[in-house]
Amino acid sequence: MWSNSFLIFLIKFFPTLATLLVIIGFSRELPQEVYGTYQSFWVQLYLLSAVALVGIPAIILTYSPSFIKQLIQTLRAKHYLLLSVWLLVVAFVFSYLSSKAIDIAWYIPFLFFIVYSCNAIAEAILIVYRRFSILLFVNIGYAIAFLLLHLDMLNGTMTMPQLYGYLLALGGTRLLVTATKSLSHTQKIIGQQDNRYTVADIRSLWLHIGIYDVFQKTITWVDKFVIVLLFSSGVSAVYFNATYDIPFLPLIIGAVSGAALMQMATFKNNTSDASTIQVSHQTGRILSCIAFPLFFFLYLYRQELFTVVLTSKYAESIPIFAAAVWMVPLRAYSFTSILQNKHKGRIINTGALIDYIVACLLMYPLYKLMGLPGIALSFVLSTYVQSAYYVQKTAKILNTSMLRLLPVKNWIVKLLVFAIAFIAIHYITARFFTAGFVLISGILSMILLVAVSVWVEIRFLKKEYGNKTA
Repeated sequence: MWSNSFLIFLIKFFPTLATLLVIIGFSRELPQEVYGTYQSFWVQLYLLSAVALVGIPAIILTYSPSFIKQLIQTLRAKHYLLLSVWLLVVAFVFSYLSSKAIDIAWYIPFLFFIVYSCNAIAEAILIVYRRFSILLFVNIGYAIAFLLLHLDMLNGTMTMPQLYGYLLALGGTRLLVTATKSLSHTQKIIGQQDNRYTVADIRSLWLHIGIYDVFQKTITWVDKFVIVLLFSSGVSAVYFNATYDIPFLPLIIGAVSGAALMQMATFKNNTSDASTIQVSHQTGRILSCIAFPLFFFLYLYRQELFTVVLTSKYAESIPIFAAAVWMVPLRAYSFTSILQNKHKGRIINTGALIDYIVACLLMYPLYKLMGLPGIALSFVLSTYVQSAYYVQKTAKILNTSMLRLLPVKNWIVKLLVFAIAFIAIHYITARFFTAGFVLISGILSMILLVAVSVWVEIRFLKKEYGNKTA
């Protein structure tokens, strides 16, 4: 399982790295208003693409390759027509919003949206088929070209509208490869009919996963959308940089969760609760090796992180970031993987609704109390409430306790060890060295602690469970 996780992570790593470098470069070199306008394009893209895709990539990762082929063949022409029309409608909405914010022809964001959404589906199919080398090759090329195009804009050789035109051509090239390969490999799959799920089961899960995906993307981007509506582009830029998803962490979670889902899908008996809990513990132990040290690093080194990397221009982002970073410890566990595997879409969506309602209720009072950090904190608190709900429901489904479902003792030890280590390292280096050196030493310490803890956990898991962790 962990080899699959690593490959899935690598597939997304290089485009994410390219995006991170662009954010740093644009933040440092562009005026806040221009940078805020640039980011509004991507905020709208991520939010509306979730609406357009209605959970299709997520549902694909739930099933085996043979069942995916069976599902593709089962869908009728009217289903594909409805999905296509829906995609076009949302693409028009995105085109309208983007062309108003940026002086750009309407068809460029329209085509950009379609290409981006279709590629998300093609990549999910290739991940299920385990065609990792194809995706890795394509995404490395995409990341390099993405960086070069943005560098040309910073050098003044192209305007922002021209940049989006070139990015459209780049995305179209990537889609051509991923779509062609996904279709060709689908035709090669030979397998028996899988009758474990009825059409009603699939439709129900699809509906629930689609709603959940929309909720999750909305909850991720709605605060930024509100800031864009109520404040200037400069304030939006400050808030966006403070609440930007921690680079690579969502990829790690997605990779591990995706691998866990694929392993659960191979269980001959889906009621094998002991095996499911075992996979849950494995993912929780591995993810905590990354999430916990990352949290302590980000929180303790937040001053150095912003002033050194983004310059003092974004010092106002620091208190907002200090509130938002408390989301990171929750990334030590995939709260919906088991529910998704068990087709408990109603529970998943109820939790998403709870998250949304609590965040919206807390947003205004916390803003009045704390300012912009209060908006970020409202979403952190709502996510903790949602996570507790998911754990309680999952434990009930598996007929176990919440404490047995989570590797609690393992987490407590790690939290104590990482907290002591990072507090000591930061205190000592901050007393005697410059901010740049303090930040570099913190990064190196984090990498070392993550590497050692992951190595220790994998050795333990292989000793405990043998080849079941592979």
